Amino acid sequence: MTVDSSGRLSTRELEILLLAAHGMSDADMSHQLSISPRTVASHMRSVREKLCAKNRTHLVAIALRAGILALRTELTERAGWPGRPDRPDGPDETFRLTGRSGVHGVRAQPVGMA
Repeated sequence: MTVDSSGRLSTRELEILLLAAHGMSDADMSHQLSISPRTVASHMRSVREKLCAKNRTHLVAIALRAGILALRTELTERAGWPGRPDRPDGPDETFRLTGRSGVHGVRAQPVGMA
C-alpha cells in the first residue's frame, strides 16, 4: 500500500470509510470487499491517521464535518441517490460519499463541539 502524503483518501479508503460509517465490522468489510481482515485494518488505520481520528465514531464525525461523508436525506434520495429496496438485508445506507477525499482547510475538533 502506498502512502499519500497529501492527506487525500484513496478510492479504497473511501470505501472503507463508508462501510465503517454504516457500522460494518472489519470482518464484514473483509468479506464484502474480498480482502483480508488485516488489509481492512491497515486501511482503517490509514484513514484514521489521515483524518486525525481517535476511533471510528470520531472518524465519522470528522468525515461529516469535512464534507467527505453526508447524511442521506429524503431530498438526496429524490436527487439521484436512490435507496436499495432490492437489498433489504444489505448495509445501512444512512451515509453517502460526497466526492471529496481530503480534509484541507478543516480543523479537527472534539466531537460535540461546533
